[in-house]
Amino acid sequence: MHDTSTQFATQTARAVFPIERLRIQAERGNVEAQFALAQAYDHGRDVPKDKAEAVRWYRLAALQGDMFAQNALGDNYWEGTGVQKDDTEAVRWWRLAADKGFSPAQHSLGKILSGGGQGVRPDRLQAYMWLELSAAQGDQEAGRQGGILSKKLTQVEIMNAKQLVDQWKPDRGNSTAKRILQ
Repeated sequence: MHDTSTQFATQTARAVFPIERLRIQAERGNVEAQFALAQAYDHGRDVPKDKAEAVRWYRLAALQGDMFAQNALGDNYWEGTGVQKDDTEAVRWWRLAADKGFSPAQHSLGKILSGGGQGVRPDRLQAYMWLELSAAQGDQEAGRQGGILSKKLTQVEIMNAKQLVDQWKPDRGNSTAKRILQ
């Protein structure tokens, strides 16, 4: 029979080893590990919850083109979680993920562009486009918001926005992320 301290040490080693292994992979530039480590810090899984550390790892994964990390980084900037609130930065990161076809980022982008934010000019045509693209992937709330927005647009604006939807093509690379670094 094991004494309690040995059991605790064994359980701790099991819990710590995977996160340390993940950290090593993340430090080597593995984008999936970076995102997973960010999630661990964001939600306090196997590590103490640390929003600033989560943002650091989201940023590293986002700069490599990971749309999940780009979206999460946008959310953090929008909410001011782990970073100073910055609507312009939120839009920048959401746009990167939205450009890749990531529905949650398209929804967030459409929502902020429909009304604007601190340092973000409203652009109802772009807002409608992003909401429609998100709705086309099954996001019912984006569809509802697009419907509300369409009541504020003229028929010509709706036609132009739908043309933007039809012309839109996802950017599967990380060329946009590289431009951010320049």
